[in-house]
Amino acid sequence: MAQYGVSQPISMQGPTEEELKLSVELEQELRTFNYFETEEELQKRLDVLRRINHLVKNWVKQISIQKNLLPEEVERAGGKLFTFGSYRLGVYTRGADIDSLCVTPRHVDRTDFFTSFFQCLKEDENVTELHAVEEAFVPVIKLKYSEIELDILFARLPLKEISDTQTLEDDNLLRNLDDKSVRSLNGCRVTDEILKCIPNQATFAVALRAIKLWAKNRSIYSNSLGFLGGVSWAILVARTCQLYPNACPAVIVEKFFLIFSTWQWPHPVFLKDNDSSQRPDIQTLNDLVWDPRNRVTDRYHLMPIITPAFPEQNSTFNVTKSTRTIMTKEFKDAFQTMLEITSKKKTWRNLFKEVNFFSRYRHFICLLCATETKEDHLVFGGLVESKIRHLISFFERNQCINLCHINPKKYKPLADCELFINYEDPTVTLWFVGLELNKSMLKNIDLTQEIQQFSDLVLKAASATGAYKSTMIVRPFYVRRKDLRNWIPEDEVVKGNKYVNGKNTVLSQLSQKEVDEKNSLDDPCVSSTKSQPSCSKFENSVQTVSSCPLLHSKSCPNMEVPPTTNEPSFSQLPVENLVLSNELMNSNLENIESQEVKMKKKRSLSPSASATVVEFFKVVNEGNDTNDIPQIPSETQVNITSPPAKRPRFNFLRNSQSSTIL
Repeated sequence: MAQYGVSQPISMQGPTEEELKLSVELEQELRTFNYFETEEELQKRLDVLRRINHLVKNWVKQISIQKNLLPEEVERAGGKLFTFGSYRLGVYTRGADIDSLCVTPRHVDRTDFFTSFFQCLKEDENVTELHAVEEAFVPVIKLKYSEIELDILFARLPLKEISDTQTLEDDNLLRNLDDKSVRSLNGCRVTDEILKCIPNQATFAVALRAIKLWAKNRSIYSNSLGFLGGVSWAILVARTCQLYPNACPAVIVEKFFLIFSTWQWPHPVFLKDNDSSQRPDIQTLNDLVWDPRNRVTDRYHLMPIITPAFPEQNSTFNVTKSTRTIMTKEFKDAFQTMLEITSKKKTWRNLFKEVNFFSRYRHFICLLCATETKEDHLVFGGLVESKIRHLISFFERNQCINLCHINPKKYKPLADCELFINYEDPTVTLWFVGLELNKSMLKNIDLTQEIQQFSDLVLKAASATGAYKSTMIVRPFYVRRKDLRNWIPEDEVVKGNKYVNGKNTVLSQLSQKEVDEKNSLDDPCVSSTKSQPSCSKFENSVQTVSSCPLLHSKSCPNMEVPPTTNEPSFSQLPVENLVLSNELMNSNLENIESQEVKMKKKRSLSPSASATVVEFFKVVNEGNDTNDIPQIPSETQVNITSPPAKRPRFNFLRNSQSSTIL
């Protein structure tokens, strides 16, 4: 039997007529979402890429001349634009951006890219919304070329020339490269490896399009906010294709939800054997390889999905407890929906319907980011977004909160919304965090400490970039569900289908009456969760899948599957893939959890009549040492006394009527 990936396939069976028919219906349903580009739009993308590639070659020639290379060396210097991500995988959607990589020979450096090449783009009349993020973890130039969005990374190779036939698969190309070049190359190398690991690219592309659309409509698509990004979703779909190499797209989608609704996290997902003997001897990069045996931090990753290209890394290190819980539940709900689709009780439309995020929760934290100019907002807004996952982590440590769900969608406030900003015509973005509260906790819910931690974190990061201005503002607001229409357009509040907790499908269109329902809003301590009845059919599938040795590597033979018991069985792991599964590791986790409980008990949870309200990002006092982290001035801290409340309140709020922080 042919083997794909790190284990034997679960099934080599080909599709039936009924499954092929479902696949045709799946692709037709995807087209109804305006998901595919026309031939003209595709040609426009190709034309844009040709122009940028031509611009790269001419720019490399100019730099070569400036650095006094011989005429023949100038002509051979070359330069090339690579694509990766969804465009390279063939799953890009209408209006999506193109991830690209500018590769140059060794005499062209990163400073040239962010100065002279940036200037070349700036002088091109087809370029708009151009800005550089040079200090990012992966430095990038963002722009629109003829209304097509592009992200252009940079890497220089230790080669004299870059020909049109140059590839990036050779690991030895990474020798002596700086960390930023390695990270920039990683996107292309991972995408190419994913394509090599799958048995049927056409099936993979249709299935991945379906999974991405489903994830976006369930508000769980964003790597920076703690969910899964494009690479992670691609790896999971590719792993499903490896386990069912002859299946059609409809079957791949069904098996995807079956496998990952029962996956025993934090067991890692691999696409290829993680064999250290085949890696190049590059010590600095070998230290970056995901390895829980040697790297302590890797042991605490909650949902490891490992990239297939050297250096192999975890693409989901941003995942938190809340986001993993949310995604796992969504996998289970989607699998139940798939069972009904295959039994003709429902259609693909039921799987892909957009679910109203605001119907999921009763209480929200609205995070406002404002700047004086659009140019400042491009930089500062991205920085704030990259830190929101830390706010989620801070909230998770508060015993009063069971679950935090950040909505990946950004919103613009209503024109008449009072934002308490001191300058006119600000550029504003809103994010909403849904909260599921612990109804057994005390009635006063204090989030002051968590918000202050987030304030300090963002202020420190903004100050470190040197781009911080006193007009850059981040503010949290507590918003109840019935007050949402005071912040954003009403059609956004009611858009999509109502989410019913404990059910596996959306049931009805959300009405404004249901949004305004007061009975479910008065008590912040009333949990929105209901007990979910177990499904015997689903429990059987858990035992079946989890007993399959899906994670064995080539270098370790499959272990004997333990006898079936009443307890859920776990897939056996080889030593090199073992993560948090031995007694010592479990003991360490228990010790850590007990320490966290003790720390939480030390926190003052008594309901107080007063609370400190802190406003984010006020003007930094002049005269501070430039090496010190700017502190929030004491005059921005206001002590507020709240009247005795008959019902629980968030005691960091100033005014329960306006739900704002001043």
